[in-house]
Amino acid sequence: MIKAVFFDFGGVLTETCWDLNVITESIKRGFSEAGFKLPAFFDNAFIERMKERWRAVLETKLEERLIDILRNLLNELNIKYSDEALSRALNYVMEAPFCKVRKEAKSVLNKLKDMGLKLGIISNSPIAFHRRVLEKNCLTGFFDAIIVSCEVSYRKPDKEIFNIALKRLNVRPTEAVYIGDVPCIDVPGAKELGMITILMKYGDPAVSLEDYTYSPADEKLCEPDYVIERLEEIIDIVIELNKS
Repeated sequence: MIKAVFFDFGGVLTETCWDLNVITESIKRGFSEAGFKLPAFFDNAFIERMKERWRAVLETKLEERLIDILRNLLNELNIKYSDEALSRALNYVMEAPFCKVRKEAKSVLNKLKDMGLKLGIISNSPIAFHRRVLEKNCLTGFFDAIIVSCEVSYRKPDKEIFNIALKRLNVRPTEAVYIGDVPCIDVPGAKELGMITILMKYGDPAVSLEDYTYSPADEKLCEPDYVIERLEEIIDIVIELNKS
């Protein structure tokens, strides 16, 4: 019996969820308001550093926080800043203008809740803007747990982030479904635990190449139980699973 449905954020609940250029502009805006003009070379340096740290966390499966990445880069480049500048910059990033929630998300969440299911989010991100995006779209109340990698250290595909989510909702792996959009990031950890795995065929177009090319030792772990093209398909899958 399926008792809980967990969603990835970018590419599943949202059509888009990450844009390094927009994030760079958000940081520059925050610094400017605090009286600090970032040099012209900052843009490329920041984007390259973010890509470098993406590659690193794929190996460690431990998340790094955006505030730490940014602070370390600024110090290395000898760029002056203040805590206020950092705070303003991260606040603008938290607004997540790059996130576009799927138009069908609310109706799907409504139907799942009407079925008596617990709902959660399991997402990889160096900054937890998820709650703010959900609040702006009146979706916060649907979720019983929101697990973001930068808040728990572990990141997908490590199964520990899934374990944390299962414990938060007090369900067994076999009682839960997980929907992601990047095969070898979203499927292995959930599959190893015994969760039902669903892959969104058309996910976030901004997902990094590193995420897509990452591959575990056993590539069979990347094969989901179901592949869907539309979020609404989750409803029928859960109904069918609960019949068996």
